[in-house]
Amino acid sequence: MTFEHTLRRLNPFEGLCLTAADLLEEQTYHRHNLQRHTLFLNSFGVVQGLQVELEQKKKKYNAIIKGGYGITRAGQGVQLRQDVSVSLEVPKADGEYMLWLFHVERPDQESGRPIFDTGDLKEARIVESAAPRMLPMEEEHDDGVALCRINVRLGRMVQVQLPVPRAGRQGRAAESYLKPRVVEFIRLNRKVIANLFRTQTLKEQSIGMVAFLGALISAEFLLIEEGTSDRVLYRTAGSLITYSHDFYNPLPATTDRVAQFTDFVRRVNAEVPGTDQTDETWLRWFQQFERLLQPLQRISEEFERTVEAMR
Repeated sequence: MTFEHTLRRLNPFEGLCLTAADLLEEQTYHRHNLQRHTLFLNSFGVVQGLQVELEQKKKKYNAIIKGGYGITRAGQGVQLRQDVSVSLEVPKADGEYMLWLFHVERPDQESGRPIFDTGDLKEARIVESAAPRMLPMEEEHDDGVALCRINVRLGRMVQVQLPVPRAGRQGRAAESYLKPRVVEFIRLNRKVIANLFRTQTLKEQSIGMVAFLGALISAEFLLIEEGTSDRVLYRTAGSLITYSHDFYNPLPATTDRVAQFTDFVRRVNAEVPGTDQTDETWLRWFQQFERLLQPLQRISEEFERTVEAMR
């Protein structure tokens, strides 16, 4: 990470004639020094709050942005003091967009002061505030905080549930998105195993079943702790897929749905990234992992209905 500003501060001495430019440069030095400190210590992104919910009323869209605080790529803090509702215009061009919260500065109209030796007035204070704007995904802005991705297609907007950078938690940027999926995968599989234990399907405890159940329990305890890093969540999901493959693959084809799910698990397991792969590669793979939840939910419900008949 680099910081483009070369810090330059005032060097006062007796007899120095101060100007407005000198005072501005002194103030700029302290601001840039604080921004550099903030950026290197916490990085950039959302610090607290700033969650977004996209609402549609007829053909109009509103983004409900929760109050919170973020840090821009330049190290500038941006605060939204309270929840706001922002009307969004649907872009003409389809594609993926990003909703940003920008740092805005404007002269305070109520701080007018007379200019020496003239009859003019000029604002003596600057007001800092925040303003949201939706811009194309490929654009980067040093004076804004990325809030959420929005997909535009055929005049409709859909919020994309993918993580945005979080300041101070770069390694945990996707926790709120990834963790519930992994927890749900654990819950559903434990439910499936519990139902199978009540039938003749599992007459003997196979090594694959024991290993898978142990992995589910271990992962459940691991995810109790808050602040689980992205890397841990990705690797946990990858390990669970490997264990689930070893469990479902030799499982008798109880139903067609189970057989189809086993094939799906086999394909997802074959594409688990290596430990040296980037988080972007893991995130793309995780989207396949996430698709397992819906058929797994159906299997769990089916076993709930038929378990008595399978005894």
